[in-house]
Amino acid sequence: MITLENRFFPLRSAVCFCIEGGIILASVVASFSLLHKTGDAGTIGFQDAIARGVVVAFFYQTCMYLLDMYDLKHSQTWGELIFSLVLAVGFVCIGIGLVTYVVPGFGVEGAMYYLTILFAAIFLLIWRMVFAIYLTRFASKENILVMGTGEPARLVGEEILKRERLGFRLVGFVGDTEDGNPHAVGKARILGDYSQVAELVRANRVRRLVVAFSERRGGYPVDSLLDLRVKGCYVTEWASFFEKLSGRIPIDNLSPSYFIFQDGFRKSTSLLYFRRIVSLSFAAGLLLLLFPLLLFIAFLVKVDTPGPVFYTQKRVGKKGKIFDIIKFRSMRKDAEENGRPQWAVRNDPRVTRVGKFIRATRLDELPQLINVLCGDLDIVGPRPERPEFVEELNKVIPYYTLRDTVKPGLTGWAQVMFPYSGTIEESKDKLQYDLFYIKNMSVKLDFLILFKTVKIVLLGRGAI
Repeated sequence: MITLENRFFPLRSAVCFCIEGGIILASVVASFSLLHKTGDAGTIGFQDAIARGVVVAFFYQTCMYLLDMYDLKHSQTWGELIFSLVLAVGFVCIGIGLVTYVVPGFGVEGAMYYLTILFAAIFLLIWRMVFAIYLTRFASKENILVMGTGEPARLVGEEILKRERLGFRLVGFVGDTEDGNPHAVGKARILGDYSQVAELVRANRVRRLVVAFSERRGGYPVDSLLDLRVKGCYVTEWASFFEKLSGRIPIDNLSPSYFIFQDGFRKSTSLLYFRRIVSLSFAAGLLLLLFPLLLFIAFLVKVDTPGPVFYTQKRVGKKGKIFDIIKFRSMRKDAEENGRPQWAVRNDPRVTRVGKFIRATRLDELPQLINVLCGDLDIVGPRPERPEFVEELNKVIPYYTLRDTVKPGLTGWAQVMFPYSGTIEESKDKLQYDLFYIKNMSVKLDFLILFKTVKIVLLGRGAI
């Protein structure tokens, strides 16, 4: 497990990706070698076979990424695994066919085409079966002991259990039962009190001890923790560990001192300047590239239902600045005829036929590229909310005002990690992801968000 942009990144996923790329490349080379011996390889040389292997690997692994096959947190049944590989094979067949037609020099034709598909499908299926058995039975796990029995301990325990396939194992909890009842988290139990922490660490071969006190009062075993730390056990404060594990900051159980003393939240002028240049370039390029599509969507919106093509709405930007956000109209003209703002809901009856499609594919958001050019938005950042909702949310959600410290974005960390927010409680959950982004904002994180956004747009996830 490595740390990337202050998040734990499973090395197993990267290893799986690289090995499967090698398997696909080897399948192409194997089919070429077999046909070369029989004299059926034509004029293709070994280097040409390698180039074609890269193309095949691109299509295969792109489809597998879209199917979440590299998100090892999610386990698949054998049926789901076979179904996903069949979909990937179909995607590859279509992709290679298009490449062969458009750029024959990089395509795969004839017997080599069929052999490559057959070899890759068989080898990948065998590999995935072996890899699944390895993950569930033989892969090493980092034993984690959680010190505490309150709400923070429960949150940490639940996140660890979700990621057992990534190499984490929750050993149990340490503390007094009177402080809480986290032993309902999976099979984990309270193993002992604070005075036994050193003994429990040794007995369970614990590599990481997560300190998750609701409050630090009497009985804090400082000497034991120091002794464990110098002897090689990772002693971690719960909030930082939870942040790296989940990609969000748990606002309910944190004091203001966390935000005051933690690294992050400060943004250098050079970073903000560079991000602005990237946002302007990206928005201008996309507007030019997608101009025909924008015209077509505008036509569909106009002929579908009466009303304007575009819909403007007041939103809150950086430092509370109010601006008009631009979208393709996806609801009836009288969606808010009483003049009162309403939360969007799943299967909203106000959404038009065309609106349902452009909302699912996020195409209704494309006119906001104009807002990026005007300086109201960046490409990446927390999504801006309506002033009426912000006023309400500021009163009931702690630290909500921190969202206004950075410029909002067309897409963001909360958008790629959280399905949709249509209630106050969902906005509260979404804020935890926004705070993670604000704390760890960087160009690398922005590109990661854009990469995930592409998958969400293609699969229509997270929209209502």
